[in-house]
Amino acid sequence: MLEIVLLVLGIVAAGAGIYAAVVLVTTLREAQATLAEFRDRAIPLIDKADVTLDAVNAELLRVDGIVTDIEEVSGAVSSATDMIRTPVDALAGLGGRIARSFARSRRS
Repeated sequence: MLEIVLLVLGIVAAGAGIYAAVVLVTTLREAQATLAEFRDRAIPLIDKADVTLDAVNAELLRVDGIVTDIEEVSGAVSSATDMIRTPVDALAGLGGRIARSFARSRRS
């Protein structure tokens, strides 16, 4: 009787092992198919991302050029403002002195 029970348990264990092996093989095949599909979709996305990054870099270089031009113009305007301000300040000071002179001459 023990031999029959052990034989049945052996058959059940062998069946469970075969079933586990079939499930494992099926799962591995599905995983392989999923990875192949992912690879097929990921490579074009990576290529598109590469093109997009190149375009962004080109735009950043263009913006950098614009900022450099603005800095140069700003420096030129600042220099021109200083050149204009100095004579204007001198004239304003002279005008103030002349006005005070006229005010003093009227008082006298």
